[in-house]
Order: sequence, then C-alpha cells, then structure tokens
Amino acid sequence: MKYYHSYMTQQNISQETHYKLLELEAPKRPPSGAWTKYGALAACAVLIAGVAVWRMSPSFVPAPVQSGSQTVLDNTSLPAAPPLPPEPSVLGDWETGFVVPDSGTKGKLALPMLPGILYPDRTDSPDMALSRAYAPGSFTVDLTKEDIQTILWGPGGKPPADHPKAEQGDLPWMLFWDGYFVHGRAWYDGQGQLTELTIYGEKGRASFELELRQGALPFTCFVNLNREDEISEFNGVEITGWSEVYDRDGDGETDYICGSEFMTKDGIGVRFVNQNSLTQAEYGEGEHLDLGGSKTFNALFVRQALTGGLYLDHLKEAGYVPAWREEEFSTLVQARQEEDFAPYLPTAEPEGYGSYTGNKEFYGRLSCQEGTRNMLFVRWSREYDNVEVAVYRDGTYSYNLVSPDEPETYDLSLYPIPWCDSVPERYRETVDDPAFLAADMSLAVVEARGREHDTGGMTYSFDVLHPDGTVVSYRCDGMTAQQVWALVAETL
Repeated sequence: MKYYHSYMTQQNISQETHYKLLELEAPKRPPSGAWTKYGALAACAVLIAGVAVWRMSPSFVPAPVQSGSQTVLDNTSLPAAPPLPPEPSVLGDWETGFVVPDSGTKGKLALPMLPGILYPDRTDSPDMALSRAYAPGSFTVDLTKEDIQTILWGPGGKPPADHPKAEQGDLPWMLFWDGYFVHGRAWYDGQGQLTELTIYGEKGRASFELELRQGALPFTCFVNLNREDEISEFNGVEITGWSEVYDRDGDGETDYICGSEFMTKDGIGVRFVNQNSLTQAEYGEGEHLDLGGSKTFNALFVRQALTGGLYLDHLKEAGYVPAWREEEFSTLVQARQEEDFAPYLPTAEPEGYGSYTGNKEFYGRLSCQEGTRNMLFVRWSREYDNVEVAVYRDGTYSYNLVSPDEPETYDLSLYPIPWCDSVPERYRETVDDPAFLAADMSLAVVEARGREHDTGGMTYSFDVLHPDGTVVSYRCDGMTAQQVWALVAETL
C-alpha cells in the first residue's frame, strides 16, 4: 500500500481514480463485481485525500532517557508553540469538527513517564491492499465534540474547575493534541449497532487517525505480508507498534509514520497511526529526531488510553436508524418491476449479452437508504466485458456536468494515454467522468466517449442527467457507439 501511495500521488490523477484503484467506496458509481459497500475509514483512505496545507515550525521536546522498561522524559518544561491561524484543509470541512485549544499546561507541567514501546521499521515490508465490505444498511454518523470528549474523558466528562487537573482544556492535555483540527465518524450496521469509529486529527503536515472497535481490533485495508510482531507491554496490556519512513503523500517531503494497536482491558480494540509531529524528540538513544517525535506522539496516546481509559458506551447504539432496502435481481424483468427506476433501464438485453440462469451473466441490485442513496444497478457480463447501467434517484449522486459545445472537457479522442500527462488539470474530473443533460445527448457525444478496451473493441463511459434530477451512469464494454446510443435513446 505504501508503494501505491508513493507512486500514485505523483501521477496527478483525480481523487475519483484513487478511489477506484483502492476499491474503496467511491462517492459515485458501484463496483464492477458483486455489489459491496466499501468503507473509507481505513488508514489508507485518509491520506489519499491529502493532509493539511499549512505548516508550523517544530518546537523543542526534551529527549527521553531509559529507566528500566520505561522511557522517561526529563522535567524540562515544554515551551509554547507560536499560535497560527487555521487555514483551509482538505479534511477540515466537517461541520462537527473543532480545533483543540491550548490547554495552558505548557511551561507548567512536565511529561511523566512514557511507555517503552517497540516501533520496528516496516518501510520496506511488502503489503497487500484489501477491501472492506459493510453489511446492507450500514451508515455513518459524524461525531460531535461532546462525543469525542466522552470517549477520552469517560461519562464523567471534563474534570470540574476545582479538580487538581483543571487545566486539562477541552481534551486530556497529555494527548498533546493542542492545535489539531479533530473530527470523527462512527459506523453503524442496519440495526443501529456500532461497528467501529474513527477520529481524525490534522495540524500542518502532522496528522493522526484513531480507530476504535468494541470487542476486536479495528478492521484494516491492508495486510503486511512479512508481519512478525514485536510485542511491548504497558499497564498489563500487550501493544504492537511499527514505524515507516517514506514520502507517504507524494509532496516531495519525507514522512515519519508511527502506529500501534492493542486491546484495552475493557475490550476495546485500538489502532492509532500518526504521521509526522510538530515536535522533535529522541525516543531512543541516537533516535532520528523527526521519527522520535512521531514515536513520542504515539506513545503519549498509548499512555493516556491505558491510564485514563477509553469509553464507547454512549455510542453503542445509534439514536436513529435511517430506513433502508437492499434487494438483488436475477433478471432484467425483475429489475424493471421497480416503477421509479424502470423508465431509465434498458427494455431488453444488450445485443450480444444474455442473462442465462445460473451463469451469473446478469446481476441487478437495488440499494436504497434514507437520505444517503437511492440506486438501482444492473450489469451484463460476457467474459471480461461488462455493460453496466446505474440509475440514481433523489439527488443521491454527484456528477460533473459538461456541455457538448466544449469538447475539451470530455472528448477522449483529444487526449492520448496516459491522461495524467495529456489532460489539463482543470479538465481531469470531467474527462474522467462527464455528465450530460439528457437534451444534449447524441450519437456524437457517445462516440466522443469511446476508447479502446484492453480486451479488444471499445468501451464507453458517461452519465446522463434527466430533467427530474435522475442520473443514469453508463459503463459499456465490447459494444459499438450505435449500440450504446440505442440504450440511451430509448430513455430520453
């Protein structure tokens, strides 16, 4: 996965393409294979979107010294970092997100002992990308500031003003999350039971992702093929740690990544991964200061989680479960029984394709969830060629509308492969995935969307926006432009 990040982020391709290559849940079209809902909570997903776009100069952190099995920082007080105004961030647009204010502890309190955690270097270890499928009806809820505070403080909340640690601020000061933009998301199954949750933080080039799951370690989107865990122990809990050093986000600068995972005594599975740190530290003798800073930041969280605790009871059940419906179809006739979708579906099998019983050559699925999606997808398969038609109702699909009068925004014949070199940046989204008004559709438009398919013949892809707001997405392999146009024309 790290090699994918390093390579793909230098190719200047669209984020939609990133989603497709990673097999995560794209915000638009369904996957080509059997219908599954892919989550974007995995660590790999966050950093594809990009990290923050402003920087802060690192402040000094005293070097830790070894004391038995513990790593201890000396009593030198930490100077306060100069405040910087928040600036736009790729991840910082959540309505429920917040910036953690300065707790006021710097210069007053010294760091206590840090756990002595092993963080072996896995930079060059091979890994394999995976996809995570969520059960039908799964949905997400953005975490509020109060939700996150309760996770870290417990049901008692922030200590009262007369508490000895009243200077804690919004979150426990020992996390050292001051100045981070923090937001989170919880995943629930179709019955409203908590599946997992993730809290994200970002501050300049530094970022973190905290994944929590009740009863088991959080899901993952990759497997380390040479994983030989080196286990550390703190407060009676076994901890697996790792580190990586490479240009993770493709910005030309080295990133220092540190991760740890463990099960708390209360049965909460934890994975905490942070990238870079605004502080420098020598976590071990002769440690690289930037890597040591990341290890120190990670160890600070581990200590807080295993001494202050983590709490999820307030999020175990969703307050409201949106209505949902999932259904599969084995024939086009069955799919066309859905009256809201039938006018936008083909009336007959595409020429050269068929739906033979037991042969899996036709696949159809209805996927509806209140306020989230309202879609019917059908696919015909013939060896390695597919014809896919997806109908999106009720404004549940985003699209890139273009005009036929501006061929530079959609005409594939104008751009040789690789598109990352030939397509101007301002047209990459539309050239990759354009949408046309139904009134603008024509055979010429379809022809402009054709390109050679790797199995021979041509392939076509585009979206059509109908007057009632319905969007129909076409992905057609092994057909002529005239055949594809026939599918579209009968719905106009």
